[in-house]
Amino acid sequence: MDYRPVPAAHDDAFDAAVSYAFSPERGPDPDREYPDPPESFRPRALYDVGDGDGDCTTDGEEEVTANDMTAVCGYYEFAARIRGGTRELAGIAAVASPPEARRRGLVRELLGSVHRELRAEGVAFAALWPFEYPFYRRLGYARVGDRTRITVAPDALASACPDPAGSYERLAADDWRRLDDVYAEWADDDLGLDRTESWWRRRVFRSWNTDPYVYGWVDDTDTLGGYLVYTVEEGDDGRTMAVSELAYRSRRARGQLLRFCRNHDSQVRRIRIGGPADARLFDELDDPRAAETEVRPGPMARIVDVAGALEAVGYPTDADGSVVIDVTDDTCEWNDRTVRLVIVDGEGRADPVEERGGAAVELDVGALTRLVVGSHGVDRLIELGDATVHDDAARETLVDAFPSTEPYLREGF
Repeated sequence: MDYRPVPAAHDDAFDAAVSYAFSPERGPDPDREYPDPPESFRPRALYDVGDGDGDCTTDGEEEVTANDMTAVCGYYEFAARIRGGTRELAGIAAVASPPEARRRGLVRELLGSVHRELRAEGVAFAALWPFEYPFYRRLGYARVGDRTRITVAPDALASACPDPAGSYERLAADDWRRLDDVYAEWADDDLGLDRTESWWRRRVFRSWNTDPYVYGWVDDTDTLGGYLVYTVEEGDDGRTMAVSELAYRSRRARGQLLRFCRNHDSQVRRIRIGGPADARLFDELDDPRAAETEVRPGPMARIVDVAGALEAVGYPTDADGSVVIDVTDDTCEWNDRTVRLVIVDGEGRADPVEERGGAAVELDVGALTRLVVGSHGVDRLIELGDATVHDDAARETLVDAFPSTEPYLREGF
């Protein structure tokens, strides 16, 4: 097998493989045109051309055709907030293989090549939305956040809506800069992504299924105070206004956006709003039981390069110390080792330790990922049995170095 970028001539075959994997009812030859991916998307594939070296090459010695494609995926080049700064993060997506190529370990081989490429490019983190959590756990990924889905009847929102003020405006892709200003204030969680113009145009305003509506609320100073992105879904028991993003600069703006949703009472039976795991409407409703609140597991992530990740992130300035960590990684052999993390003045250095054994901390790469991105503190990992810490000094160093941050990844990909 040979791992390569997918050339433009193979785009149709790539799209067909992905469509059949995620929309099998359309079959392997879909007739629907999908929106172009953002410019940051990098499609990759394994080609059955004999013994490849696993490296990413654009000009392999052997000619390949679309029929040689056995497994595909891609990754987005993201910039994400992690531990006090913006870090490079690869968003893994479109992982697929045709039915005749399955159960041969090809996806594992494909993702191993992706991880190797990312490490060579200096990218230390990867994230994805799993089709199956156990499958990706076996590849070193761990769940790093959850999400909430609130479902409520429009009339029940009345008590959450302030008196009318300002105005509503339908927004188009050319308004993306105005939206991005709101997004930058609102989406300040760890794992929040810096959106590009291409992402706004091709992923916020476009969809694989139904392109969403985007409306904003403008205050009395003609400033965009917030916006929402939604579709209207038909169902056997009535319509649902499905809000995928409700962003705002202030509580006042949030209330006016909820009023916009409330104003759809003659058209939809229910409003469904997605958000972070701690999202609630209980305090704003006369009857808090009117809002059905469901918490669901969120995305997964993994560290692609342990040393690179530990040296890339920022640390609290009062977290000086050192700790020896033994990391287990069954799929990225370069991570399967012991390192000494030394923290001085908010910066970390990860030095390899040649001999294994005797480390103060033992964990696998998934648990280390949770610790570094902030979804789980060290005490929680110990409680879950995902980390073993042999002395109090090492535990205190990790507590100080990696406080929990409650990351939330908003984008689907």
